[in-house]
Amino acid sequence: MYVDNQGAAPTGTAGGWQVDPDQVRDFAEAVSQVRQHLDAIRTEVGELASPSYAPMLGTSPVGQELAEKFTDRMGSETGLRGQLDVALKRMEEFVESAEKTAASYQEMDSDSAAGYRYS
Repeated sequence: MYVDNQGAAPTGTAGGWQVDPDQVRDFAEAVSQVRQHLDAIRTEVGELASPSYAPMLGTSPVGQELAEKFTDRMGSETGLRGQLDVALKRMEEFVESAEKTAASYQEMDSDSAAGYRYS
């Protein structure tokens, strides 16, 4: 996500590192693809947790309890669907933070460049 300028500082910079906007855009695209895949998985898990996909393990108490356990593990807040929701929420928070940071860098670059322009 950054360009390392430790060896030779480009003209007009003091060295260190800088953000490459193309890499930020590529990263945002990759995150978008991951989000789409997780949404697809969440949809499939939602379908598996529905009553129409309940496992048919017989009418014995053991079979019924196993079926209930499967459904609970798929669709409850602590089950797979709940964990996917937590993962998606954390990813959204991370993406928002990355977008704000990228915008901040671009704003600082624009402000710095404006200070060097002649009217």
